[in-house]
Amino acid sequence: MPAIAATTRQKDKTFKVHVAGYKRGLTKTVKRALRRRAAVEPVIGHLRQDHRMGRNFLAFTEGGANNAVLAAVGYNFSLVLNWLRLLFAFFLVLLATAPASPIQPRSA
Repeated sequence: MPAIAATTRQKDKTFKVHVAGYKRGLTKTVKRALRRRAAVEPVIGHLRQDHRMGRNFLAFTEGGANNAVLAAVGYNFSLVLNWLRLLFAFFLVLLATAPASPIQPRSA
């Protein structure tokens, strides 16, 4: 499927739609934004699937904001737990492979 960049004029403003895969005429800023979008979209998918962001069960606008914040907190908490799990495993490996030196008693 070919990538298309569309341009629309509305009240002297130009809007461009950039599609991933389109290479010509992209500035560094646009390329950075496309890379950022590619990094953020999987996170949004995980939030919707694993952290109950598919449907909001809280009332009003404040409830929607609270739901988003709590889902983000849960996602970040799971990232922290995974990081701590890796750190703990690293320390266990370090302790298991450390050479055991016998303790020498001090002579007076």
